Amino acid sequence: MYLWLKLLAFGFAFLDIAVFVAGNSTQPSTQDEQTTTPALTTASSVSPATALSTIAPTKPPCENKYGGVSVKYSFNDNKTFTATLDVKREECEPPGCEKEHRGLSACQTKNISMSHPSCEPPFEYVLEVPPDPNQFQLVDCVEDEEANTSLCLHWQNKDFPDNGQFKCNENKIEYKFKCDGGSPSYNKDTFKVRNLKPRTNYTCSSQVLYDQQLLISQNKTIETDFGEPEAPQNFTCSAKNATEGKCTWTPPQSYFDRISLCYWITPGGRNCIPQDKTQDGIDLHNLRPFTNYTVVLQARVTGKVTRSRNATYTFWTDPAKPSKVNGLSASRKTENTIAVSCKRPDQLNGPEGKYYLEVRTGNTLVKKDSGPECRFLVEDLQYLTEYNFLVYYDNTKFAGLPESVTASTSYNAKALIIFLVFLIIVTSIALLIVLYKIYDLHKKRSSNLDEQQELVERDDEKQLMNVEPIHADVLLETYKRKMADEGRLFLAEFQSIPRVFSKFSIKDARKSFNQNKNRYVDILPYDYNRVELSDINGDAGSNYINASYIDGFKEPRKYIAAQGPRDETVDDFWRMIWEQKATVIVMVTRCEEGNKNKCAEYWPSMDEGSRVYGDVIVEINEHKRCPDYIIQKLTVGNRKEKASGRAVTHIQFTSWPDHGVPEDPHLLLKLRRRVNAFSNFFSGPIVVHCSAGVGRTGTYIGIDAMLEGLEAENKVDVYGYVVKLRRQRCLMVQVEAQYILIHQALVEYNQFGETEVSLSELHPYLSNMKKRDPPSEPSPLEAEFQRLPSYRSWRTQHIGNQKKKK
Repeated sequence: MYLWLKLLAFGFAFLDIAVFVAGNSTQPSTQDEQTTTPALTTASSVSPATALSTIAPTKPPCENKYGGVSVKYSFNDNKTFTATLDVKREECEPPGCEKEHRGLSACQTKNISMSHPSCEPPFEYVLEVPPDPNQFQLVDCVEDEEANTSLCLHWQNKDFPDNGQFKCNENKIEYKFKCDGGSPSYNKDTFKVRNLKPRTNYTCSSQVLYDQQLLISQNKTIETDFGEPEAPQNFTCSAKNATEGKCTWTPPQSYFDRISLCYWITPGGRNCIPQDKTQDGIDLHNLRPFTNYTVVLQARVTGKVTRSRNATYTFWTDPAKPSKVNGLSASRKTENTIAVSCKRPDQLNGPEGKYYLEVRTGNTLVKKDSGPECRFLVEDLQYLTEYNFLVYYDNTKFAGLPESVTASTSYNAKALIIFLVFLIIVTSIALLIVLYKIYDLHKKRSSNLDEQQELVERDDEKQLMNVEPIHADVLLETYKRKMADEGRLFLAEFQSIPRVFSKFSIKDARKSFNQNKNRYVDILPYDYNRVELSDINGDAGSNYINASYIDGFKEPRKYIAAQGPRDETVDDFWRMIWEQKATVIVMVTRCEEGNKNKCAEYWPSMDEGSRVYGDVIVEINEHKRCPDYIIQKLTVGNRKEKASGRAVTHIQFTSWPDHGVPEDPHLLLKLRRRVNAFSNFFSGPIVVHCSAGVGRTGTYIGIDAMLEGLEAENKVDVYGYVVKLRRQRCLMVQVEAQYILIHQALVEYNQFGETEVSLSELHPYLSNMKKRDPPSEPSPLEAEFQRLPSYRSWRTQHIGNQKKKK
């Protein structure tokens, strides 16, 4: 034993005092080349280890020798750390106290053991490597909505690498923040500062520490966002009228280079309409009358978010006319009481007002009433009368346009019997008076055969000629004389008659709303004798039609000369037939001649049976085609009147050639005879029309009237009557050939009389014509034949066949 102890002491003496430092750790499998970066110094507390058993317990523990150890960490370019141990005690020998440990990974742990022969047991402690500084990134974390008055910084810490069972101790990480205008902050990875000024730069510094030693430091300058702009100043709005307004303001000055303006108006939606920021006013259009509008003018500045301030103004638009009432209706409550009601207008356009009612018949105002509600009971009206009820709304500022409805009262049942008895008596008396008038008229005509009838007022126009009436006895000779020298005298007479008498005004026909009712712009009725239709409420020009009253031979307004209806005037034409009580229509044209439209086909066909023209219903009962004319029997009624329909005869003359005049005037004599057969004393005027209502129309009327004069007075004044026609309608008897045709028809009638014989009377008529009485004289048939050559030989047609007349 003693020997063994000596050998052991000898060994220690031989080894002297060599120091043993050993360590073991978990290392990465591969290591990059290490490049040293500026050191991160960490004073690490030593972790004591359990002392090893020693043979000589008399030696001091190594903890006393190496206890004052500190560690310096350097971060290298290859992203590894170098740990340098530094022992602060004087007795620590350099070979044992300054040891470098390279290639350490972030968050790595390594056990270090330091030993020396002079001490035991060895001193052991653990190296804890800091995290990678690049794992930390300082970011701006402020919310956009708060960016104008707040700032926010946040250290974004990436996940620490997992090296086996160890990793960095997160509890040893510390954060420090310091910004202009804010207090320092510690230990939190996020830092916020509030109540800052908008649009201002703030500088912040921040550090990350590990185990109370600096790991990374960074400065950051942050600019706060735009704040709310100023609201527009002096914002006012006012109404210019019922549908327009105007707003003015002073533009805001803050952030002027970045500011934008827009506005919206309520009611009207929230779509903000952009405006020029230099603009100081807007005009508002398409507003509703008498409406409370709110206008919002908004100033905007856009940074991270859009911030705005509003200026608001409320105003009323001016009142205007209310719209028409809705749902107007009229119903008969009793025989002469009508109830009228309606619904509120869609737009009052003003304060609450009243409903007004006007009761009219024709153009006559019968009653007026008003009330806050649209319910009226109109009493004590006339029986069997059609009334027009006009209702409008007045908002105390303006009266609206009237809406109208028509209703009729019924008959008075109590007075009906008395009325019928009275009617029979009056009718009987009227019939006696009419018969007496007919007798008296016939007597006067017979007694005035020798009276001079001058139809022309000599001093009416200076250019008129003094043409004497022609007696029946010299009618043929006068005709021959005037036809001599190519009808020179006829031409002189015709050209002396003014085409239009300018002293008679033509205003109504030229009004803008009547112009499209005229077929020709230069053939218009005089105002003083035009046919006036009944007015239709709300329809300007509803009483106009291109037609004129024409006097017959000593019979005022015997005819109506009218233009051929156009498609636009067919309803007006039938309204004239109904209102004028006409029973005969003479049409002296075809609907189409020479591929030109001359007249609308204004009657129903037999296949249709009937047709409605406005309020007039026309029914066709018979259609008879003859060689030279077509006869149609019609029944005409009115939907608004309870009276039964009237029989109307429509005669269309179809043998008038496209150019010139009929070759045989006898055709017009036959037409006249047919027309007069359908006319009676109680009929209204005979309506005669062609296309323009002057040429052929005037020719037919001239023949009919002059034949009446020839029969009544045994003389005719064709010139004077044509002048009279022109005084009542311009251009009547339009061309010279028509003027001559009137004379030809008169001559033929005067020479031969009525020569047309019906088939059923032909045999007895021939027998009478062949009888000689006395036997020495020629028979009537022979006498008629003998007159033919002397008549036909002089009758020429050169005027009508001239090119300029075609």
